[in-house]
Amino acid sequence: MVVEEEYEPLMTILIKNGTYNDFMTLALIASGAVAIDMPVRIFAMNDAVWGLKKENVGHDTIVVSHNNDYAHKLSDALNGGKVIPWWDLLSDLKDFGELKITVCALVADILELKKEDFHELVDDIAGVANFASDVEEAHNVVTI
Repeated sequence: MVVEEEYEPLMTILIKNGTYNDFMTLALIASGAVAIDMPVRIFAMNDAVWGLKKENVGHDTIVVSHNNDYAHKLSDALNGGKVIPWWDLLSDLKDFGELKITVCALVADILELKKEDFHELVDDIAGVANFASDVEEAHNVVTI
């Protein structure tokens, strides 16, 4: 007799760029997973680590795009309150579902950043082995 293990689907997202666009994409993808009760693990590397510093979250609202019309419309929607900024959306998602944000320990070390240097959205600082463990457990892996 074969007994199938029950598992909880998990989404792991790797973000490596620190632009507003990439963080917004991250938040929107995470919102879809949280909406269907899927736990989300986010691992931030490279420029995304810098983007999660306390003084940087909430200040970079520059939308960059090769399509100027898109960039202007998204900026207008953000400034007009039609779009929730990514940091508010991620905060809401943490209240609504299971979402954990970890920053890369190597990058944090290179930038001489400690846990207290990061925005309250950040849960932990850990190495890529932590990310690899999340990937091993994940049923969905997204890179941004």
